[in-house]
Amino acid sequence: MTAPQTSLTDQVDALAPARHRHGRVRDVAIWITLLVATLTLASVAVETSSEVVGPSTLPWWPAQNLQFHVTAGMVVAPLTAAAVLAVASRPAAARMPWNTLLVLSYLASITWSGALHTNVDPTTMTTATAGARQAIALLVSYTGSQAGLAITVIAISCLAVPLTIVAVKSVAGPVAARSLAPVLILGPWAAWMTLGIDGISAAACAAVLACGAVVSERHVRGSDAFWGAAAAGGLLGIAALLSYGAAWFAVSLLAIFFARRRSSQILVAAAAALAVLGLAAALGNSWPYGLVDTYNAAIGEIAAHPGQLWWLALMPALVCVACGPAIIESLRRFGSSSAWPLMIGPVLALMIAPLSGSNPEQPEYGWIALCPWLIVAATAPRTGAGAAGKPGEQRARSVRVPLVTAGAGACAAIVLMYSG
Repeated sequence: MTAPQTSLTDQVDALAPARHRHGRVRDVAIWITLLVATLTLASVAVETSSEVVGPSTLPWWPAQNLQFHVTAGMVVAPLTAAAVLAVASRPAAARMPWNTLLVLSYLASITWSGALHTNVDPTTMTTATAGARQAIALLVSYTGSQAGLAITVIAISCLAVPLTIVAVKSVAGPVAARSLAPVLILGPWAAWMTLGIDGISAAACAAVLACGAVVSERHVRGSDAFWGAAAAGGLLGIAALLSYGAAWFAVSLLAIFFARRRSSQILVAAAAALAVLGLAAALGNSWPYGLVDTYNAAIGEIAAHPGQLWWLALMPALVCVACGPAIIESLRRFGSSSAWPLMIGPVLALMIAPLSGSNPEQPEYGWIALCPWLIVAATAPRTGAGAAGKPGEQRARSVRVPLVTAGAGACAAIVLMYSG
């Protein structure tokens, strides 16, 4: 008589937690190496060329003088991170009602972002769109105070978190969305998102993909699908008026509709986006001409000060650092993940970042809008591109909450923000 044998499935399940844990630790180590290398190269660039604008001189770089001082945020931020990780680690989090998850994610994101930074700059840079300048002027006149402006910008910018979760649920399934929530809430990019209009444009970009994902689901047909696609296209036009970089999200919106075989929605969304840009042009705000003028001005500035190419070359690395450790796993799984339609636009924007014409003398950080979408594949199931239209078809054990990477990114954000 032989002893009962353990099934192969049970053996694999027993090894899964350790395998995932070791993989997350490895990703954290890779990301920390990238962080150190990026900061080192930026410091070398500053020391070797007076024309280079580096971390020590950029007004939006969190660590300025490397001097320790106590602030209220230094207490609130660690407590917020600890609370988010504690709740996410509980089994009850997997059974939390969906609407409750969205509301709590939004509130936690507001607390986290507010603790990291509330110094909103009411001025806009020369590389900003005309729509961005008008929007920030409207906010300044509406809020009436620096505190009111900070609260408004934080409240709008943090909408990007629940909107991203909605899009991930539609494309990759509810398990992936729930697992990604703590990583989105504690994203290191929150330190930069609430500094000005770029956080608002990031929320607008998130609204584009969330709307496009929801209205292209199988059960949405007829007039609902038509008007939903028109809404997604209209939001894309508004986002483009707020940031030139938002145009890259049109690629992701196209990929969502294409993967779900919604060719009619592609046409409707494109027509709606062009209608918004056309209306803006009729009112004296031509988006194409503004883009060309901004690009030419930036190229001219770089030609006059070639040393600034150091900083432009570091832009992709800086984006990866701001995304946190989760980007390592996400980029590794990009081609085999069901979340690829959400990532394709931001990935292309990341690849072409050094050639984008951004002016490093007055650096725009519109790349913040890319960060939430560059990590969505970290928890998405490995079901290939064809699963983009089949949300929820995954086993719960195939995705685990990446608490290690979320915690590591949160700790790095706190250290960077309050080191100076």
